[in-house]
Amino acid sequence: MTDSFRKIDYRLRPAKHAERAMLVELVKRLRFCPTETYQYIGMGSVAFIDHRMMHRHAGIADMISFEGTDDETIQERFRRNVPLSCVKMEFGMSTTVLPKLDFTKRSVVWLDYDDTLQRTMVSDIETVGRTVADGSFVAVTFAISFPTEADKRPIEMSRLLGEFPEYVTEDTKPGEMESGGLARLGRQAFSDLLAKAISDADAGIEQDMKRRAEQVCYFRYRDGAPMCTLGWVITSNRTAAAFQQSNLAALPFYKSGSEPFNIRIPKITPYEVREMERRLPDIQHPELTWIPSGERTAFASIYRFLPTFGVFEPV
Repeated sequence: MTDSFRKIDYRLRPAKHAERAMLVELVKRLRFCPTETYQYIGMGSVAFIDHRMMHRHAGIADMISFEGTDDETIQERFRRNVPLSCVKMEFGMSTTVLPKLDFTKRSVVWLDYDDTLQRTMVSDIETVGRTVADGSFVAVTFAISFPTEADKRPIEMSRLLGEFPEYVTEDTKPGEMESGGLARLGRQAFSDLLAKAISDADAGIEQDMKRRAEQVCYFRYRDGAPMCTLGWVITSNRTAAAFQQSNLAALPFYKSGSEPFNIRIPKITPYEVREMERRLPDIQHPELTWIPSGERTAFASIYRFLPTFGVFEPV
């Protein structure tokens, strides 16, 4: 997580860009209170793209970015790149930083890990869940690749067994962790343990104020390594009307169950984009049949969230 900004140019990840745009759209729909009054807590990396988008499009001006490094040179680089005066930097690993933060204010929290599924991620989610305010949105992203090397597969299975004994047994086969298996494991573990953290924390309060986590998104995508993102809205009987008014189920990427929304960036030319846009929403228009059906379907599902790239040549 710490050095990911050195390995990945986040500007060149179209699926990640689409995911960001979808999450911003989701946040803008929340009807618990004006989104401008929320705080945003995330891992901005050195580019702070998430923070820029949440500020520009959702109006959030109370923002925290945390990064797991104690190297003063790296910390200075982060400080120099902070794009907005309303972004406060916190340095330290998530397990150290998160317990110190105040989640009693309605929040958008995105734990955007680059690492594969680990128990510390669940601990972070539990930390947030214990005190996060009713009306908040919480998301977690993690890598879902499983080793292909024969010597590494049993080592990884042993690690998963040790860290997730509630969900992985001695009989679990490595093949079960492939083709989305790690995503399914993560979804089950995060959902169950987030719900338990909330339930335990709210055990002594009145029924209408008891919070619950409603899953509202479940993305799978890859710009390189395969990734998974899960998101929940924290609500209660007291705020159920506001949750319903948010109408998140109307979003094309809304997922409340075990079936993910696969973000697939269509491989199409700018001309093909223009031709399809001219005929939307009729993506099956007879004059578009020369464009592969799969690319048309992928375009129709996420065209509103696709990045626009341009190349500027010197004159």
